[in-house]
Amino acid sequence: MPGDLHLSGLDPHRYWSDALLHRSARYDGLLRWDWVAATLAGIAALVVLVRLGPRLAAAWELGRVGTGVMVGAVATLVVWAVSLPFGLVALWWGRRYGLEKQSYVEWLLSQWPALLGQVVGLTIVLTVLMLLAGRFPRWWWLYAGVIFTCVAVVLSLVLPYFLTIGTRKPHHTKLAAQLRALERKEGIGGTPIRIETVSDRTTEVNSEAVGIGPSSRVVLWDTILDGRFTPGEIRVIAAHEFGHVARRHIWKGLGWYALIEIPGFFVLAWLTARRGGMARPEVVPFALLVIVVFHLAVTPFTNAVSRRYEGEADWR
Repeated sequence: MPGDLHLSGLDPHRYWSDALLHRSARYDGLLRWDWVAATLAGIAALVVLVRLGPRLAAAWELGRVGTGVMVGAVATLVVWAVSLPFGLVALWWGRRYGLEKQSYVEWLLSQWPALLGQVVGLTIVLTVLMLLAGRFPRWWWLYAGVIFTCVAVVLSLVLPYFLTIGTRKPHHTKLAAQLRALERKEGIGGTPIRIETVSDRTTEVNSEAVGIGPSSRVVLWDTILDGRFTPGEIRVIAAHEFGHVARRHIWKGLGWYALIEIPGFFVLAWLTARRGGMARPEVVPFALLVIVVFHLAVTPFTNAVSRRYEGEADWR
């Protein structure tokens, strides 16, 4: 962005009423505290599980890796259960402000696929980490960093094809033609635009750029097209996402992932070594605690990177 860009004098009161600004701040305020409480509760649950680690590991006789995976699955279920009340509070708050449409029962039922995905994902991760730690006690963290960086690249390439199943192409309208013109102007002509139906669950609006290389695509929520926004506003939203694709922000994000995760695995190896090593199943809850605290600690940095890329997409 230009170094001499001056934004002084921008007053939100010129665009929105005091009542609306106060209502918005109140809505965000509770969600922030809800996130803080959920994060602290999750960490507290892991601290308790760390103390129970040896007893949990003794409950199964499935071999070193199998037992570690079971301990990890129990930890995942406990942390998930602890987080549920805070998710319900966020849902209640969103329903109160007219943003969420899901009932509490529908929301609870929708959590099961995510939980299953977490358990399966953690099973794979723990299996790889414990096998590497057993085979390469000193250098497993480096191999893990390289392996999971490669996995992240493959998932970034493949997952968009599956995640956009059920979405649709934009209808052939004047606006759709204008969006295609914006694509060509950004030098990314042919990037698919998909419309995701979310209006049955929420009134919120969102959009995202996903994928790398041939899987790059822009996804717009159908709530953007419900008549609340002018064609010009919709073009700005789409152009922002085209900016992410044109500036290869997902590729750059993968680079930052490697620069953060590989040292993260080193920290994990260094700390778990003081409790017997990552290869021991009773150390799994402590390893999960280290991972959570590490990612929490680097969040300000990752947010700074993320906001920088969002600003760049805005400016383009």
